[in-house]
Formats: sequence, C-alpha cells, structure tokens
Amino acid sequence: MPFNRNGVLFPRKIQNNYYMLSRPSDNGHTPFGDIFLSESPDLKYWGCHRYVMGAIKGDASAWQSTKIGAGSVPIETDEGWLLIYHGVINTCNGFVYRMGCALLDLEEPWKVIKRTKNYILGPHEIYECVGDVPNVVFPCAALTDAATGRIAIYYGCADTVTGLAFTNVDRLMDYMD
Repeated sequence: MPFNRNGVLFPRKIQNNYYMLSRPSDNGHTPFGDIFLSESPDLKYWGCHRYVMGAIKGDASAWQSTKIGAGSVPIETDEGWLLIYHGVINTCNGFVYRMGCALLDLEEPWKVIKRTKNYILGPHEIYECVGDVPNVVFPCAALTDAATGRIAIYYGCADTVTGLAFTNVDRLMDYMD
C-alpha cells in the first residue's frame, strides 16, 4: 500500500460496503493532495479506489490550490453526504490551511454534487495563527444534532490546540450554492 493521509470512514455501509476517504501521499509532508475513495467488504481489504476531487489550481478558489484532504466523518443529509474538508494554499509565508465543504452523492459517494468556492473558516484568531504550525484550521470531527441540524466542528488550531466552531447543515448547504 502507498502512504496515505487523512483517512475518514463513512458512518454506515453504502451498498453493503464500507467506504473511506483518504489522500495518497509520499513519506514526507506531502506537497500535493487529492481526495480519493476506497471501498471494503470487511474493513480489512480495501480496493476500487476512485478519485473524488482535487485541488483547484489558479485563482478561482485559491484557498484550496495546493492540496486538499478529508476532515471529519461525512454527515448524511437528504441531499447527500456533507463533507467538511481542508484546503491548503502555499504562500510566501508558508502553507495556510482553511476549511470548506462539499456534497457527495448518497449512493455513489465518489461523485461530487457541489463544493464551496470560498472557504468556510480560516485562521484568524491568535491561537489559529500562532503555534507549532502557524496559520492552520484543520477539521477533525463534526457532531450533528439530527433534530436541529446543528453541527459542532472540532478543529486543529496551528497544530497546538483544538477549537470548536458551530454552524448548521442548512447554512453550509446554502453556502455551497
């Protein structure tokens, strides 16, 4: 198996298989990255690797122009799987990590229905800008209240502390439009 980063399991089986998002990488701090999907009948043997989405080169969505990777476990909605992911831009001052979201098809999660052009959260607070790795907000987990659609996003801040941000499913869906 190649090196791999950002492994995220879907919360339930889809078409009788387990699914996982990941980012194939090299053995260092990978300067590239796209999100791929793999499937498994038993959580032991993984295959059917599919490209899901990649960095957007140029200025069209520069915050995710260097690399992207899955963040928290996808959230099942009526419209599809809501994925909160990270994107990276390489600036003259180093990498800057921000968060965005995408909507994946419920039955064929390798198909992207839509995704954010602009980021939903970027480093702004001192604890997000200063630390072991400056200028990082990196989604790690998301808890959802199914009754209200409220989402609590746990995220890494400058690779030093953990932050907590709140939003809701409807707001993220509207933002992607």
